[in-house]
Amino acid sequence: MLPATTEAGVQFSISIMGEMQLQRALAGRIRATSDLSPVFRKIADDIEETQEKRFDREGSHDGSTAWKPLSPAYAEWKAQHYPGTKTLVRSGKLRDALTGGPGSVREIAPLRMVVGGTVQVGAYDLGSLHFTGTKHMPARRPMALGRQQRHRVMRYLADHLRVEGKFND
Repeated sequence: MLPATTEAGVQFSISIMGEMQLQRALAGRIRATSDLSPVFRKIADDIEETQEKRFDREGSHDGSTAWKPLSPAYAEWKAQHYPGTKTLVRSGKLRDALTGGPGSVREIAPLRMVVGGTVQVGAYDLGSLHFTGTKHMPARRPMALGRQQRHRVMRYLADHLRVEGKFND
């Protein structure tokens, strides 16, 4: 998350793989704040907890749509070689990376937050391959913010600014 200051105010945005998930101008209220790290930690915790549920429910959680099903041929192969694993879970490394485990990325600074993960498969990042899809596999976005989570993130931010006296409904 990067609040980008401008002459007219501040832009608060969340971007996942370059796709804007949430965008809201909060005028000068964030600009008057020098440290958003407490609320960023809360948002990061929420994202990781929600990711656990998304993996458990194969994408369908918190207002996000389910991931596309596996092709019949791959589903059969996966059932033989990795029985009982769900969509986007084979070794568990991607799930771990996106839920705060090994491979996760969590950087929190006063005005910047990065949450996600990386799992390298050869020269490729596994999460990126799933996010964009390939010629052999449809896109299944392993990380996204559903409607309910977007609402919670804005509430966390508004509550933080209200406590600091910089935001009133």
